[in-house]
Amino acid sequence: MPVLQLIAAALLGVLGWGIFVFFSPYRACLWCRHKTGRNPPCWRCNRTRLTRRIGAYHVHKVKLSLIQAWEEREFWR
Repeated sequence: MPVLQLIAAALLGVLGWGIFVFFSPYRACLWCRHKTGRNPPCWRCNRTRLTRRIGAYHVHKVKLSLIQAWEEREFWR
């Protein structure tokens, strides 16, 4: 029984992370956080100083696919 509880806790953690990333997908760029404006642009963020969190790309793609599936449904037509 404890194994099922661990699996459920892990799945709940992944779901929680997905919800967090859905509402807050960007974070401060760690590579250029302390640089001044005269340095060359960072290769990760190109001077926007924002990078995506781990999993933000996949959460965004799931959101887009759900929106597309909702628009293509035939139940209401």
